[in-house]
Amino acid sequence: MDIITNNPYRYLGVYSNSPTKERVANKGKMNAFLKVGKPVSFPLDIPALLPTIERTVETVAHAESELTLPMDQIRFAQFWWMNTTPLDKIAFNHLTSGNIEMAKTIWEKKNNVSSLQNRFVLSVINNDLNEAIKYAESLYTSFSDEFISSVIGDNIAASTPLWQMLIDSLVNEKVDILPFMDILENEEWKNYISEKTILPLIDALTHAIDSAKSSRGEGPVSRLKAGQKLMSSTKSTLTQLRKCSKKSDIRYQTIVDKLATEILQCGIDYYNDSDDDDCATKAMKLQKYALTIAVGNMTKQRCKENVDILQKVIDNLPPTEVFAEDKAIREELRKYCLLPDKIVHAVTLLNNTKPYLASIKNKLCVNNSYYLKISTQIVGNALHNIIGEVNDAQSILKVNKDDPNAALAALLGLTRVKSALEEAWKATLIMDSFDMESEFKSNRYDVNRKTLKGMCDQLDVSTSSERVVLIDSSIVSPMVNSINQSSRVLRDSPKAPPIHPDTPPTPPDDTPWGCICGIIVFIIILIMSTCN
Repeated sequence: MDIITNNPYRYLGVYSNSPTKERVANKGKMNAFLKVGKPVSFPLDIPALLPTIERTVETVAHAESELTLPMDQIRFAQFWWMNTTPLDKIAFNHLTSGNIEMAKTIWEKKNNVSSLQNRFVLSVINNDLNEAIKYAESLYTSFSDEFISSVIGDNIAASTPLWQMLIDSLVNEKVDILPFMDILENEEWKNYISEKTILPLIDALTHAIDSAKSSRGEGPVSRLKAGQKLMSSTKSTLTQLRKCSKKSDIRYQTIVDKLATEILQCGIDYYNDSDDDDCATKAMKLQKYALTIAVGNMTKQRCKENVDILQKVIDNLPPTEVFAEDKAIREELRKYCLLPDKIVHAVTLLNNTKPYLASIKNKLCVNNSYYLKISTQIVGNALHNIIGEVNDAQSILKVNKDDPNAALAALLGLTRVKSALEEAWKATLIMDSFDMESEFKSNRYDVNRKTLKGMCDQLDVSTSSERVVLIDSSIVSPMVNSINQSSRVLRDSPKAPPIHPDTPPTPPDDTPWGCICGIIVFIIILIMSTCN
């Protein structure tokens, strides 16, 4: 500690309670030696404990000037040796000869102003500050007046309590005084330490927050790094602030909520602007931490809302290892939903997504819930188009038998129906190779497939089980490495949700497959009556 190593009493080679004439004599001796280039030393240099001291005419003069005022004499005396009793003399003989433990043992025999002061100094030199502060508490609780009298005489009073002067000096020496709160018994000391500590801690947090704010507008990566740095760099400071202040303190509430808000905002800015596959997970770490430290109800509520939003996003994310395939499928679904409800587009969707589904299946296994959900979504979308086009084809069969062109229209309509059924069945054979969720397969897919086959049989449309040629999924791999969900926005700027596996376009459940036989009979009768 500099206040000990470069203590002016040390430069002058005297005790803090040495008479003024001794200081003057030592100064004269040093000036005489130093002017002719001779080194000078004193027993209190104690090289076994302290670094070597380098004396010059200038440093000696400076030391003398630092002891001009009585309060400065006291301040430096608080960090230097005192010799007031015969036991002190014996202890210093041991100390200067290098027998430090013996000196300490002698001083521990009795508690008085010099023994406590010398143990304090020895503990500070040994960097045992907890022990040192206990000696100081005993010293200034019982011997403050005697200490002042020993250093500057009886006629001068200290304008500041000695213990406050000590704490201020420790703060100036960059000593972390907060741990003393757990050691001290004196409440007045604790309160003072608390006040001395709170303001620097608040200043430190304010500086960290301002530093994070400066990254706004610099892109998602900068905001993420700013949030992570703000979170990690302030944890220790925040712990200290909690220790030395009450939660009811408005200063504590204000700065902590500011900290939580900026960490939260860093997460929001990063998530809303990032294309990273795992941006939701990364942002969530910031959001959750902000929620844990927030104090005010409004700040807590805002943090909670954003945590809930992100959690829903995370719950619906595909497994990390299939992000690329998921993105590719989402893009195919996006394009598909912009096209008319035609079977040809359903076939394109099935063929284009099958390789990606095969890759997902290979990575996750056939029973994986995500795999089954997204595979079912593909089939559900394709089935929607198949039902739509066949229903449209059937509507043409509604002709007026009094129309002279009714027979021709009926034949054309029947041809169109058969063509739609042929394409529908080809698409069905493709869908047969897709894995589906059991409920969808049994209640939707299998029911419609059975009805479709019956219709094909009625119109002599081939339902051969021979599969159509598909793209070889084994040679197709995703060409993308990241997901860009443009809809991922937190409460600051919400957007429409993306297409999601649990919300496929819903095919009509009232498909009139069963009535087609009646329509066919109607056509036959119509043709016969026309011919007659």
